[in-house]
Amino acid sequence: SFADYYIRFIAHFVRVYENAAPLFARDSFRWSSSNPKNIEHYIGNGRKMKDVLGLPFHKALAQIPESESEESGWPYDVTD
Repeated sequence: SFADYYIRFIAHFVRVYENAAPLFARDSFRWSSSNPKNIEHYIGNGRKMKDVLGLPFHKALAQIPESESEESGWPYDVTD
């Protein structure tokens, strides 16, 4: 699907800013698409995710599905 392609595209390029960021691309998509108020709250906070800033990596990793946190080849391995 286009959404899958686009999430993989984003995951590829966010690695430039933070090597571990691709792990969180799918969760970020779910967060932004699950409730429009999430985006409104984000914009209202000056485009900062105050509940995530400063969160230790191990705690952030614990918030995503284990299957996603352990996928070493994603976003490049396509199993369709």
